[in-house]
Amino acid sequence: MKKGILIMFVAAGLVSCGASTNPQLKAKIGGIFSQSSSSKNYGTSRRFVSPMRYAVGQYVVHGVTEDDGTRSISKTAVVGRDGSAYVLEFSNLTESKESVSQLCIDGLDKAARSGNTDDIDIRWIKVKGEDGKVQKLEGPMIYMMRAMYKNTLRSVNVKVGTYTNGGVVRVPAGIFGGTNVVNAEVVVLGSTYRSKAWYHSSVPINGMVKSVTDDNEQTMELLDFGTRGAAAQIQ
Repeated sequence: MKKGILIMFVAAGLVSCGASTNPQLKAKIGGIFSQSSSSKNYGTSRRFVSPMRYAVGQYVVHGVTEDDGTRSISKTAVVGRDGSAYVLEFSNLTESKESVSQLCIDGLDKAARSGNTDDIDIRWIKVKGEDGKVQKLEGPMIYMMRAMYKNTLRSVNVKVGTYTNGGVVRVPAGIFGGTNVVNAEVVVLGSTYRSKAWYHSSVPINGMVKSVTDDNEQTMELLDFGTRGAAAQIQ
């Protein structure tokens, strides 16, 4: 397994901690989970070693369930191009808050081939505040933030060295056969997280269908995905 792989649920879990529950957001999360049930069968396609090439319109929506029943939603979408750079939008919905940000990223195609996030350069960052206003950071303003956001980008820079048949995996987005199952480990803020994740070549951006921590405290499942039609929340 190469360097580029990282566990997406870590970031989602860190976002969801330490704030009071908003009943409206909790109900919204429940609605997204309940609407995502699908019996569509994607069968066995080519063996997954890395995701399909990035393209504008792609998106993935994952739901995270913690062992205490707390749930959250994360969506990653390719919403534009700026020359050789892609514009990726990351949105997170927890029981306490919603957040949206965009990153204009150069070198994603190269990083996908190498599995190395050092090949990635962030041109600018846009962040949507709770008041709806959008702040754009670029040039020297994002220098100190590059390292933090590069950790986020590891979740979309997935490259797996070997194929291990993970069999059929059923998640709300559908039924996926011939998945590639991978054991992964990452250290975040001094803590080590280990998980088992399943990938399928039909899924864009990161290919992830499901991920479960070794201690079973968090499960991430694919709720929805597509190769076209992603709409940006930040203009």
